[in-house]
Amino acid sequence: MRVALFHNSSAGSEDHTDVELTRLIEKAGHQVIQVVSSVTDLKTTLHDRACDLVVVAGGDGTVGRAACELSGWQVPIAILPLGTANNTACSLALPKRIKAAVKGWEGAGRVPFDLGLFDDGVERVRFAECVGWGVFARTIVEARQRDEAGTVRQTLKRDRKLFRSILGSLEPRPYRVEVDGRDCSGDYVMVEILNIPLLGPQLPLSVGSDPSDGELEVALVTDAERGALDEVAKTGLPSSGYRVERGRHIRVAADDALLHRDGKVVRHARGTRAFQISVELAGVHYLR
Repeated sequence: MRVALFHNSSAGSEDHTDVELTRLIEKAGHQVIQVVSSVTDLKTTLHDRACDLVVVAGGDGTVGRAACELSGWQVPIAILPLGTANNTACSLALPKRIKAAVKGWEGAGRVPFDLGLFDDGVERVRFAECVGWGVFARTIVEARQRDEAGTVRQTLKRDRKLFRSILGSLEPRPYRVEVDGRDCSGDYVMVEILNIPLLGPQLPLSVGSDPSDGELEVALVTDAERGALDEVAKTGLPSSGYRVERGRHIRVAADDALLHRDGKVVRHARGTRAFQISVELAGVHYLR
């Protein structure tokens, strides 16, 4: 196959060079036609040259950006999971070792992967994994102020501990939530709209999430349910101790000025703001 390689060399704690990845891919019988480090250059390559496969080597941020930018393109995407959590790769049950991943491309099938559409009244953008308010958005902010934790295992452990610490002190806030016309409003410490089962530091927040089923999951955690969420972060095991709704069209109104869209923190002006979230069916296809 003719391969375009999109490589984020700063992902996780892995140390793989463009040359090493190219050698690995070509040893498996494929041709690397271009190596790029930006989505803009990747799209230019796809416009200019015949390509059978886009290979994204990096973490969830890199994978998500590529998926959102390549929505609607016919060329499939393969993931070389080089990040810390690698939630998308894990959700697709892809091999953890990159040599096994490359070996598996021959004869692999194309799997449709939905994307989310997020409209805040000013812009309409895509997301690949999740959008949310509350404890996880604040965890991202705090985590970025900390020094590097070392190994992948140490980073995941640190981020789960930080998540639990913020969860323990966060006051619930009112959110007006509507899922396919159903009123799910309430006071919550977390509102997360998920396209995949895993959140952040590999937290199995919504094990029923399937990025190929045309629906999103909405995890709603009240003050009384924070213990169940804490247990998820403590053990890494799923819980049924909080509410999860499913739907295609979600509306959220909140005066919470801080939210996240995938790994990006978004801040709005104070005051109640309305958001609309929907599904883009089979926005991209992954090789699995």
